[in-house]
Amino acid sequence: MWTKVNLLLVLLMIVGTVPVLLRAQEDAEPATQPVSHLCHFEKPLQDPTDSDTDQYCDCDVHNSQPWGLPEVHINCQRHRIGDDFWHGYEQLPQGTIRLDLSRNALTAVPVLVGSGLRYLQLSMNQITTIPDKVFANLSALLELDLSGNRIETIGTDALAGLAMIKLIDLSDNQISTIEVNAFSPLIHLERLVLSNNSLGAFFNRTDSDLYLRLGVTTRLNVLELERCNISDINLASGVGLERALLGHNRLQQLSRLPKQLSYLDLSGTPIRNLPAKFLPNLLHLEKLFLQDMPILYTIDEYALYGLPRLTLLNLQGSRNLSTIHPYVFGQNVVRNETGTALKQLILKGTNIRTLNSSLQMAFENLTLLDIRGAPLRCDCELRWLRDLPNLKVIGSCFKPSALRGKMYGTIDSHQFQCRAEQSWVYIVFNVVLVIVLLVLVAVGIFLIIRAIRPKPHIQMRKVGATSPYARVTIEPNQAEVL
Repeated sequence: MWTKVNLLLVLLMIVGTVPVLLRAQEDAEPATQPVSHLCHFEKPLQDPTDSDTDQYCDCDVHNSQPWGLPEVHINCQRHRIGDDFWHGYEQLPQGTIRLDLSRNALTAVPVLVGSGLRYLQLSMNQITTIPDKVFANLSALLELDLSGNRIETIGTDALAGLAMIKLIDLSDNQISTIEVNAFSPLIHLERLVLSNNSLGAFFNRTDSDLYLRLGVTTRLNVLELERCNISDINLASGVGLERALLGHNRLQQLSRLPKQLSYLDLSGTPIRNLPAKFLPNLLHLEKLFLQDMPILYTIDEYALYGLPRLTLLNLQGSRNLSTIHPYVFGQNVVRNETGTALKQLILKGTNIRTLNSSLQMAFENLTLLDIRGAPLRCDCELRWLRDLPNLKVIGSCFKPSALRGKMYGTIDSHQFQCRAEQSWVYIVFNVVLVIVLLVLVAVGIFLIIRAIRPKPHIQMRKVGATSPYARVTIEPNQAEVL
């Protein structure tokens, strides 16, 4: 009897507790799933209701591969979003992996919460500072774009929490100071873009290794520092660096580069000539860009010596470059003691007129030579270039006048002639022409002498004091005596 009563009381207590638990769960749901200010979802993990007239961004739901899980892509470009749009922090919708807030009116970095966000774009705003640990709740972020803002300083803790990030773009800002170890939290960083910032005074003042001072990880693969007004830089500790873009700076020489570089861009730098062993110990360098060098005139002997893997050399737009030394790769190349791997040479827009035949051994693997716009002299000194079997030459001749404007590849080998190698027809023609001219001159002289010589029927008489033809003078007032 007591057992049945006790069981009935327990059942009544459980039934009375269920509504209370349901109400508590309903009250707790808004705290765990807040309403997004960016997207309007009627049902979770389904396409949001997008309308051009509402205040929400363009949100799309995709199925990821290979598991088919829903992913949310949010595009807020040009939505005139300002700092007043946010209320404290913004909890991103579940499954958000991409957020684009570029080209808005933000002056501060918004505090975002999203454990799955991988790609964040904040470019082309008016952001001036990056608060400390503002990205602490975005631990899965892989790419961050802050280009085109007004940021002046990168603090030590500004990028804290971005341990998984691989790409960060800070180009086109006003950065003049980077605090010590500012990049140390980015332990997986592979690409760093700092181009178009006023970092010249900072690097010149510190004169220390970029990696040791700023905490850049040795996993960094690509470094972009173009147009930063840099006159010198130390990258000696970049053991993982493979691509360095250092163009349009005030660099005069480079001696502290990592040995494993495979891609180097020095375009637009004020280098007058490339001296011997200009890039020492870069045994892995494959592509070298020296485009638009304003005062580059010559490439000296041994300038490219010690670059056995160089496959591409681009000198396009270096309009004052007129001389490439015959032994630019070293004399040992000519002696066939070692070879080069050069396959593409771009001389478009330079002032190169000819190439010495001593480069033939270095050009054996060359497949493309672009000389468009260069005042090329197509004479016997370039015949060796025309005879290379696997070479494709793009460009036209400037001299001699008989070949001007003709595409280099359409000219036969025998047409590359110098004056000393003219055929016997031209020699005979010149000899005959000289003889004819001498005959004409002789005939002319003979005719002139004949014209001024007296005619045969004219007699010359001598006139003198005893001659009967002498002049008689009759004086006045004298009469003849009869």
